[in-house]
Amino acid sequence: MPAKGDELQILLDLFKQAETKIKNAELITSEGVLIPSINELRYVGHHIVRSLLSDDAKEIQAERVRAINHVKRAIYDIDESLLIYYIESAVNFKEKYNDSGFTTEVVTDYPEKLAMLDEANKSIQQLREDNNNYQDREQFYQKLNPYLDKLSKIVAIFEQSAPLIANKQQDKGNQDRKSKRRFIIMALIGIIGIIVALK
Repeated sequence: MPAKGDELQILLDLFKQAETKIKNAELITSEGVLIPSINELRYVGHHIVRSLLSDDAKEIQAERVRAINHVKRAIYDIDESLLIYYIESAVNFKEKYNDSGFTTEVVTDYPEKLAMLDEANKSIQQLREDNNNYQDREQFYQKLNPYLDKLSKIVAIFEQSAPLIANKQQDKGNQDRKSKRRFIIMALIGIIGIIVALK
C-alpha cells in the first residue's frame, strides 16, 4: 500500500490519465461524454470529500484507495468504449466497402488490414476468455492496449479511405449512366434511321 501522501499523487496522476483518455475518446468517437467513465470520476470526488472530512486515519486511507480504484475503472471503461467503437467502425467499413472493386485500389493492403483485424479480435477474445486476465482488469487492459493501438490505426485508414472509395463508386456510376444514355440515344437514332429509310 502506498504511503499517505503518495496516495494523493497516484490519484492525481490517474485522474489526469483518465481526463486525457476521455478527451481523446470524445475526439475519436465524436460521441461526447462517456457516461460510465464520468460516473466513476464522480465517485472519485465523493470518496475524496469523505476522506477530507474524516478524522480517522484508516478511513482516510480507505476512502483514498476507493477513489483510486474508481479512477482505474474510469480508465478501463474508456478503453472498453474505444474498443467497441473501433470494432464497430471496422465492421461497418467492411460491410459497406468490402465488395467494392475500389477498396483494394484505395487501401492497397486491405487484405492485410482485415487479417490484422481478425488477429486483434481473436486475441481480444482469448484475453477475455482467460479468467485470470479478466478478473484482474488492470492486467487485462494492459494486455489490451497494443490491440487498441492497432485497431485505431486501421480504423483511421478506413475512415480516410471511405470518402475516396465513395467518390470512385459515384464516378463509376456516373460513367455507367452516361454510357447507358449514349447506347439508348444511338439505338433510337438507329431505329429512326431505319424507319426513315423504309419510307
